[in-house]
Amino acid sequence: MRDRLPAAADKGDSLMPPNVGEPTVAPSTHRGQTIAQKIIARHAGREHVEVGEYLSCVPDHVVTQELYWPTHKENLEKIGAKGLARPDKAIIVIDHTAAAAVGSRHAATHKLLKELTERFGIENFFGPNTGLRHLVLVERGFARPGSLVFSDEGNIASIGAVGALNIPTSADILVPLLKDENWLRVPKTVRINLFGQLAFGVSARDVVQSIIRDYGSGEFLQCCVEYGGPGVHDLTLDDRQTILASTFHTMSDTAIMEVDDVALAYVDERANGRPYETIFSDPDAQYERVIDIDLSCIEPLVTVPPELTGAQPVSLLAGTPIHQATIGSCAGNRLQDMRDAAAILSGRTIARKVTLYISPGSQNVYAQAAREGLLAIFATAGATVLSPGCNTCWGYLGVLNENENSISTHQFNYQGRNGAETARIFLASPLTVAASAVCGEIVDPRILLGEARSPNALMEAD
Repeated sequence: MRDRLPAAADKGDSLMPPNVGEPTVAPSTHRGQTIAQKIIARHAGREHVEVGEYLSCVPDHVVTQELYWPTHKENLEKIGAKGLARPDKAIIVIDHTAAAAVGSRHAATHKLLKELTERFGIENFFGPNTGLRHLVLVERGFARPGSLVFSDEGNIASIGAVGALNIPTSADILVPLLKDENWLRVPKTVRINLFGQLAFGVSARDVVQSIIRDYGSGEFLQCCVEYGGPGVHDLTLDDRQTILASTFHTMSDTAIMEVDDVALAYVDERANGRPYETIFSDPDAQYERVIDIDLSCIEPLVTVPPELTGAQPVSLLAGTPIHQATIGSCAGNRLQDMRDAAAILSGRTIARKVTLYISPGSQNVYAQAAREGLLAIFATAGATVLSPGCNTCWGYLGVLNENENSISTHQFNYQGRNGAETARIFLASPLTVAASAVCGEIVDPRILLGEARSPNALMEAD
């Protein structure tokens, strides 16, 4: 990785704000705008916006999931709300509790949402097993180039793969639902240029884990991370969503990618006549930082608990015993992830002491995986295939016992995330997770992928 100063710094401009710790707004010189600035300006009814400005914006869509809705309902009743400003813009997805077990309070939440969405006239309601709202937004054409989405989570920045901007608002999500607008602060933008191609056995998850390792200590605070460069074009759309879904671990506000013909073709098939505007940053756009990353230099990584910044080469963790492996979550549940797992599991069986859970991200991913024979490969290998949803990532399924080790494609690895406080959660790509499930210990996936290639040959190739 190579960190470059913004163009302005080459001219002698200071990189430090005049009053450290206070938001600053640059003089209105109408300098070039970043992608995020242009999208925000458009939705604020402005031609130009400055970093640090507080603006009220009208969104294209507002997306939420079920866990918060019992509280949302109470708040709506407290303020006497009779309806939503634009129910056609609301998107509600049941994606964390696809299976509501006997005695679970989640069955009541499912019932609550069915009744509320009918009462409020919300047509874009997606029930259990539809999939994560991240994928629902993209697959069903809600997320489009230039669109603005208010959501309840930062990882929905994955919609930036098709040029849409996610603004996470957490509990304030009721505001845009009730008023069809909400305020935001125009973020600074960090530009990451990707070059080269991923090497054999390396995946997009390894890319974002390396970024979190190197820039996860607050360097991107209050920023939008804008990805571009020729390396983007060699990534699949699934790869791009994987990178964007985990970029929020750099403490950035959101993230987005430049769109190309691949992304636009995908959008055109799903937009259903909804308009969109392809947006690129101006050549003289002002960036907080510019970082160059050579994809060909990245190797398979494993993030060591409990820190998200603890990514290490898989070779340093090789031999660590595991008891559970999981492939799923918004960081690893797309079709590419299913294909990667199948490439490892085909013709193999998971280790006897390991439980492997696999959660396709949506109905579409599940169906296509079935058509390609991937689900049969998983079942034959001994994996447990779950219905589309968040499932194991937030600990709803796949609970860990004391002193067990898990390797997964999840978003978090802090103590107690998936069960016992003494359990350890290692984060890795679907390739590494599947390979480790087969071997019963953390292993370099290139060894299993290479077949005839020995570990020594792999090390020499690196």
